[in-house]
Parts: sequence; C-alpha cells; structure tokens
Amino acid sequence: MFGSTARLESQIAQLQRRLSQQEQMLQLLAQRAGVDLGPLAVQAEEASMPSAVRTELERGNLIAAIKEYRTATGTGLAEAKRAVEAYADSRGLRR
Repeated sequence: MFGSTARLESQIAQLQRRLSQQEQMLQLLAQRAGVDLGPLAVQAEEASMPSAVRTELERGNLIAAIKEYRTATGTGLAEAKRAVEAYADSRGLRR
C-alpha cells in the first residue's frame, strides 16, 4: 500500500512540474505574441467552477457550495473548502 502511495505522489509531482513548464511556455509565447492572458484566465477559472457551486455561492450558501463542489469533483473536504472559499473571495461572494 505504501509503495503505491509513494509512486502516485511521484507521478503527481512529475505532472505538476510538467504543468508548470507548460504554463511558463504559454506565458512566454503569449508575451512574444503580445497577447494578454488575463481575460482568458478569468474565463477558464469561471468555466472550471461547477454551476451548482456558483449558484449556491450567489445565494450565500457557502456550506452547500462546498458540498456541491465535492460532489462534482470528488475532492476531499479540505481541498473543496479551499477551492470554494478562494473562488468566493476572488469574486466578493463570501459573507
């Protein structure tokens, strides 16, 4: 069991490094092309948050929003809480 956990953690770390490299490459290409990625990043973040979560946040239901996020993504409570709170804070939806 522990061996497989270590292997998965190694694979996750490798994927995170590759993603970081790709993000840097995209930023460099956009900079060279004179493209502002800011609006695209906002659109991508908006699209990545499930609509049920956005609806619950707009209603002021943080706990329900976290529950919806967990259902939609399969994440644990702590990760879901961080993601939903960060999203809500960035949009002034947290009361």
